[in-house]
Parts: sequence; structure tokens; C-alpha cells
Amino acid sequence: GLSILRLFIGIAGSSFVPCQYWTSCMFTNEVAGTANALVSGWGNLGGGVTQVVMGSVLFPLFKWMYGGESNPASAEKAWRSVSIV
Repeated sequence: GLSILRLFIGIAGSSFVPCQYWTSCMFTNEVAGTANALVSGWGNLGGGVTQVVMGSVLFPLFKWMYGGESNPASAEKAWRSVSIV
């Protein structure tokens, strides 16, 4: 289980290096640094937005799945489950 999870994390993370190489090849030396900075910045922004949106969408759903307001431990279980997802 953990090996499969690590494989998918590695595949997702490995897209950064080819993207930086491609950007360096596509632009002239004068603007390659700026292009690489913009590309990596947009990638980081996308990752951050994904974390915020998924947490905002999944937390109420998971809290409801764990018993909602009737179960006081549901909020704790929900945020831990969202963090794993």
C-alpha cells in the first residue's frame, strides 16, 4: 500500500523537472529565468488552491459522513481524513 502511494507521489512530483527543462529549451537565455520562475510559481499556486478547495469541499462531507453535529469527534476525524486525501 505505502509503496503504491509513494509511486504516485513520485510520479506527480516528477513533472516539475521536465517542465523546467522544457521551459528552458523553449525560451532564449535572456528570458529563460523569468519563464522558469513564472512556470514554477503557477505550479505552486495551483497546488495551494487545490489544497484549499479540496479541504473546503471535503471537510463538510467527511464531517457529515462521521456523524455530523451529533458526534463530537466527527470534526476531528473529518479533518484528519481530509488531510490524508
